[in-house]
Amino acid sequence: MTVTLIHGDNQIEIDDALHTIRAPFNDADILTFDGAVVGLGTLSEACLTAGLFDPERLVIVHDLQERLKGTKKDAGETQEIQNILSGVAPTTTLLLLSAGMPADNPLVSLVRKAGGEVRTLTVPRKNDLPRWVIGRGKQHDVTVDRDAAILLTDLVGADTVSLDTELEKLATFVGAEARITVPVVDSLVGAVPQDSIFALVDAIATGDHKNAFRLLHAQLDSSSTNAVEFALYLIRMLARQVRILLRIRLGLSAGKPQGVIASELRLAPYYTERYFRQAKRLSNDRLRDAFETLAALEYALKQGKMDASAGLDLLVAELCA
Repeated sequence: MTVTLIHGDNQIEIDDALHTIRAPFNDADILTFDGAVVGLGTLSEACLTAGLFDPERLVIVHDLQERLKGTKKDAGETQEIQNILSGVAPTTTLLLLSAGMPADNPLVSLVRKAGGEVRTLTVPRKNDLPRWVIGRGKQHDVTVDRDAAILLTDLVGADTVSLDTELEKLATFVGAEARITVPVVDSLVGAVPQDSIFALVDAIATGDHKNAFRLLHAQLDSSSTNAVEFALYLIRMLARQVRILLRIRLGLSAGKPQGVIASELRLAPYYTERYFRQAKRLSNDRLRDAFETLAALEYALKQGKMDASAGLDLLVAELCA
């Protein structure tokens, strides 16, 4: 008898674990149930019946935890589930998949009482994500430079499924070189390449309205997403840039050496000098005002109170002022 509960928010690793556990079984000897609605009698029978072509059987149950929370929790049903978990046939592997389930759900203790294994697969913390990306790259037969991993997590965020999808795309692109670098990530993943962000911020910092509008509309014209999605993405990228510049200025004001600040902020060496050059040209007050302007536009776009293209024009005009 094997009972395993896998839960957490790291969907790509949960999918990997499912694939690994499924691999040794014949398809005819795999049963899958929706734990939220399946009859417990049906589930009990499945866990006790031998396989058709092989004595080993795999029973996969999704979201059984839904039976054990809030108003759905029932003492009699809870005991019945405990009996099922404790009575799984020696030739049956019972796999419970509960993506997103909190660790305090009663299902965890029921599995442990039955002598089962509980695996928690969670998304790494922000500072650990680049290491996760580097490790994940090996599964795609590529080496991911640390600076490239940092940039990828900045662009994509903590969604491990999206990160893995981007890694697969990048691995296909680099091919025989088998190495993912900052320029590769920048050109293939960012809706707005980092070089374009630097150029736009440079134009804003010098009050060069004409060049800022030219750079903005070049990106708008080349964007493959709709105007609102692009605008929200650009706001996030500009906000990230402003946040980094402000932290650089605060670090310099505190007397920290450039190398120490770059290390604390995990700045990619590829871009470090450009960050510091821009930070020296923009005051703390101007950077804080930029945050407020970006936040106001983001709110207006999400509320449907602003046309995306016109909003970006106003944004650039205000930032250049």
